Amino acid sequence: MGAVACAFVLGRGSDDHPGETRAAARPRLSIVGEAGSGTEGAKVLRVLLVEDDPSMRFLCRFNLALEGFEIVEAATGEEALAKVNDAAFDLVLLDVMLPDFSGLEVATRMRADGRMGEVPIVFVSARGGETDIEQGRSAGAIDYIVKPFDPIALPQRLRDDLEELGRSGAEGVWRLRFGGGRAGM
Repeated sequence: MGAVACAFVLGRGSDDHPGETRAAARPRLSIVGEAGSGTEGAKVLRVLLVEDDPSMRFLCRFNLALEGFEIVEAATGEEALAKVNDAAFDLVLLDVMLPDFSGLEVATRMRADGRMGEVPIVFVSARGGETDIEQGRSAGAIDYIVKPFDPIALPQRLRDDLEELGRSGAEGVWRLRFGGGRAGM
């Protein structure tokens, strides 16, 4: 027998009871993606999530999907490269330490591919030293997120990265995240 999974969000909403004050609003459960979830009219962003740790992959997927992102997952670099050839993405969220080869190598291969050359890459890693972040930048990433991080803030961070990228390019995103021209400053 098959199982069905459905994500729910507990929140307060007075939408169902006009005239009811926010303080008096009753808690309600909402199905993720339900009308009124706050993502109406926003462009659905397609993200390739490359992460070998199942729990981290779940946290990222859950929070991104909750905010209306479309997620395609890969657990290895090889799997990510295969999926890149099958579909178009708005962004790649890429773990640096993968079981087969590094995320830096995955990024280099993606950049060499004509279709993926311009797709923004955001690295995620437990390695957060200045040298590590500079290596990510050199590999063509627009941002570098150090683990542990707040997975609830991830969707907005990615949207902010893409917005800044459109305004002032990758250098603008680096200034937004890390200050001056060098990581960590």
